[in-house]
Amino acid sequence: MCAIFGFVNYRRSLSRSEMKELINRLSVESEVRGKDATGIAYVKHGELKVFKRAKPAHKVRLYVPEDTVILTGHARMTTQGDARYIYNNHPFTGKTADGSFALCHNGVLYNDSQLAKSEHLPKSKIETDSYVAAQLIEKYGRLNFTTIAKMSEAVEGSFVFTILSDKNKLFIAKGDNPLCLIHYKQLGLYVYTSTEDIMKNVLKGSFLEKLPFEVIKVTEGEIISIDKRGRFEKSNFVPNEFCYGWNYSSRYNSIFCSYFKNFTKVNLFIWMGRDIAGRWKYR
Repeated sequence: MCAIFGFVNYRRSLSRSEMKELINRLSVESEVRGKDATGIAYVKHGELKVFKRAKPAHKVRLYVPEDTVILTGHARMTTQGDARYIYNNHPFTGKTADGSFALCHNGVLYNDSQLAKSEHLPKSKIETDSYVAAQLIEKYGRLNFTTIAKMSEAVEGSFVFTILSDKNKLFIAKGDNPLCLIHYKQLGLYVYTSTEDIMKNVLKGSFLEKLPFEVIKVTEGEIISIDKRGRFEKSNFVPNEFCYGWNYSSRYNSIFCSYFKNFTKVNLFIWMGRDIAGRWKYR
């Protein structure tokens, strides 16, 4: 699996040193779910900036401008697409009528090849399964709740998607993968990680440790957005009838939903074999 992380500093209350500490803690603690590559995206003077390296977070220096409001990040564990090629790593960029965006994905999609064919998506050198999500949003032409829901209902697999627009608005679409989101109301600060354990390690010993916060629950099938002023909105999508739940102590000790949609056990094992082969190849 991988990890997503980030923050929304909508009151711009963090000092330069606090922001540096928070980014470092978020990225390094997220390594527990991926050390093959690290990437972040943020907006500077109305322009989307993406920085990514094929290194674990503790070997990467991550800096953002002091006035950064929203940051989204990713720690990658390779399943498909060689991490040594930067273009295979997150965040992935795209463009719609609403402007540019950067997308991160925690999970695995197994119908990316089928969607590329059925949706007539443009060919790309990017091999990562996650990139199909960015391509679908580009095809739909807009970046909003409707198109994110449509994309989330089209893909099959496990996921949490984070999408940052160049208008400094963050979207999070939650499938069956974990997400931990907290809100420091007095600071005007949202912080998110993939798991509660990662969040606990981020906060422990930090400048945030003793401050009160609210846990924001986001359930499967929900999409949230937070803009640069802290405005919080929520929408929904219909989760695919087939879901692939992960047991985090064992990659393939999975929990299957009661209903299978356009999928067979043969297809599943083909995908699992492809995934294992891919990881062996890129070790």
